[in-house]
Amino acid sequence: MNILFFTTISPFPQNGGEKIRSCYLLKALASLGHSVHAIIGNKEQVDLDEHAIPGVTFYTCTPPALTLADRLTGKFYFRQDPAVLKLFASICSITNIEVAVLDYGFVGQYIPWFNASRIPVILGTHNAQAEHTQQKPAQGLVQKLRRSQLVNLERTHEQRYFPQAAAVMTVSEPDRQYHAAFIDPKKIFVVPNFLDENDYTLREERNPRRLAMTANFSMFMNFEGLKWLVDQVWNDELAEKFELLLVGRHSKEALQQLKGATEWKNIKAIGKVPDIKPYIAQSAGVLIPLLHGSGTRLKCLEAMALSTPVIATSKGVEGVLSDNFIVANTPASFRHAVHSFSGKGPLGGLLREDFMKEYSAGVNRRRLEHILRFAAQKAPVVTHQMAAE
Repeated sequence: MNILFFTTISPFPQNGGEKIRSCYLLKALASLGHSVHAIIGNKEQVDLDEHAIPGVTFYTCTPPALTLADRLTGKFYFRQDPAVLKLFASICSITNIEVAVLDYGFVGQYIPWFNASRIPVILGTHNAQAEHTQQKPAQGLVQKLRRSQLVNLERTHEQRYFPQAAAVMTVSEPDRQYHAAFIDPKKIFVVPNFLDENDYTLREERNPRRLAMTANFSMFMNFEGLKWLVDQVWNDELAEKFELLLVGRHSKEALQQLKGATEWKNIKAIGKVPDIKPYIAQSAGVLIPLLHGSGTRLKCLEAMALSTPVIATSKGVEGVLSDNFIVANTPASFRHAVHSFSGKGPLGGLLREDFMKEYSAGVNRRRLEHILRFAAQKAPVVTHQMAAE
């Protein structure tokens, strides 16, 4: 099957959850024997030859910079980029594209183009995005009004375009239920975030006094989770027992903003790293103190894949199928859970087993193939309104 894959994000390097999701989708589609023409972002200007995936041909497209008017009006939620349409047309002119996969964010405005070309679309969501925006902290009337505006724009985008897809992929059951409020439930499928188990065979000597929190700390849910941890949970007693490493983009800036330094009470911000896996594999446990968000946390799946125990809030492991997490939701209970944690016992191994059952590439390739076959049988119906769009 010839597949056109489009995302506005940059999958490489794989130093963020959305990047990991898109990268493993590409790998899984190609490993099923399909020919994938992938239009991706390349914000960090990496050499794509170093990230070559057999069966995938890469094309790049840089989103146009948003003007002040764009930001104020939100027109970019509904506007098609002519450069992207040109790439679509060029690829389709030389290849018989059978299915298009549009992945992540607000790219639904491109569905009508494919429907007009009688190419069924699988729309990939990474979360319930409008719900994410609704959860963002807002101080004062202006921020609250702006948040309300963005939520309304995002819901309008979702409800206008997402139902036009032949199939919609969600990453968790709560997300599926959210989208079922405005999309035919029969064409919504759950393909959780997943990892290639062959990339997570690293086994390192664990430091029993080291914990890790991995994230893109510029994302509000990760920053707010860290703020809760350092302001209400972490104390001198925990600092004496454990070293906590903050690993990932903007970790230094986040801790500097919260505590005025990149090291505080045995918490050390490492910053962006080329490979996060060794930090997880060398740690006794991973902390996921999230209070906001949706979907399935790739930071959680990476810990599971590397047999590393997880101490988290309910929100931090929401949507992940396992009974082997240590869960605590109040500052006092989370503090107690960390203080009493020894890293000993079977939890890490049990998490790896749960990962293999539900979140490995082998399992999810079969799910993807089922969705591809479902979508390929759905000939798009073009209405006058869709054609006009």
